[in-house]
Amino acid sequence: MEHLLPACSFVYWCAMAGLVHRVCARVPRLRDLEADPPKAWPSVSVVVPARDEADTLVPALRSKLALPYPRLEVVLVDDRSTDATPRLARELAATHPRLSVVRVDQLPSGWVGKVHAMHRGVEHASGEWLLFCDADVHIAADTLQRIVAYAERERLDHVAMLPRITATEPPLVCTLGTFLRQLCVGGRLGDVADPRSSAAAGIGAFNLVRRRAFERISGFAPLRTAINDDVALGRLLKRSGARSCVVNGCTGLALEFFPSFQAMTRSLEKNGGTVSPLVLWLGLAVLLVLEAGFLTGFASGSPWLAALAVATWSLAAAVTLRFLRWLALPRWPALVPFLGMLPLAWALARAGGLAWLRGGVVWRGTFYPRGELPPLPAASPSAAPPMREASP
Repeated sequence: MEHLLPACSFVYWCAMAGLVHRVCARVPRLRDLEADPPKAWPSVSVVVPARDEADTLVPALRSKLALPYPRLEVVLVDDRSTDATPRLARELAATHPRLSVVRVDQLPSGWVGKVHAMHRGVEHASGEWLLFCDADVHIAADTLQRIVAYAERERLDHVAMLPRITATEPPLVCTLGTFLRQLCVGGRLGDVADPRSSAAAGIGAFNLVRRRAFERISGFAPLRTAINDDVALGRLLKRSGARSCVVNGCTGLALEFFPSFQAMTRSLEKNGGTVSPLVLWLGLAVLLVLEAGFLTGFASGSPWLAALAVATWSLAAAVTLRFLRWLALPRWPALVPFLGMLPLAWALARAGGLAWLRGGVVWRGTFYPRGELPPLPAASPSAAPPMREASP
């Protein structure tokens, strides 16, 4: 048994090395994309759902309004905000003709709040391309023109872009690298552009969709109960035959993912209702063992197992360092590559426990009953579950 954990952990990190290499090699970087401008720039509508975003709204929204793209409109959907978001949005709209503001006062039965907000935004959008973008995302000046030119040249229908994520709290920085590594590897981002692969992805920070492809899947109607709306949109587009790809946009797209580890923990609560708590906890336990099981080699008393542990630690550090550099994240977590899995596992285990105790999940101020929100929506709309506002 003392040989099993170090050996399994070593094999795991060898596999992780291959998977990380595949992602880094096959997902193009924004700065490397080269495409001639189209003969005529297609119109683009940026749809921004916002709920209580007063702390980050103005600078992020100004970056979108300042884009030099020639045919651009920005539709901000104020989704039942109770802070200064409505006032700030109106003030910006008064001085920026590109910006229009849509107010949502009530969430209709059978809709997830953010999905409904984006649905309302599309109703007011006129662009040939629809860019769904979170309210706290900053977009660099040449990003949109570069990505639209690339999408037009490659005849793509959907482009999801990874942002550069900033964080300052050490526990959050450490957790973030592991979290994103698991998402990129588990989501098979390197295979999304392959039409023969079932791999699909969506990223809430930047989902650019050709309107024709969006209308082909009936818009947000099939996604109205999707908690993980960005991924669900990508999957549904891929299943419909849309041509998709993922781009590493860390040089042209940025956001502060969470202000603290505590905020990240609260945000992950919405993911607790996607699988059974027992399945979630078992999967997290296996991941913990695989990520850190090689450490038992140091306590085994065997020089061979200790040497294997050293080799595995070195391999894990090299893999982690490559991934962190690829996404322009702080490098120091590579020194302890297994450490980020501990707080991440705790946050996800907590999310599963809370979803089980509550009988559902609370997200953006609304309670969604457990078991009535499909993780992957069907290709056609289905009966919608009842929803109610969360208690204060």
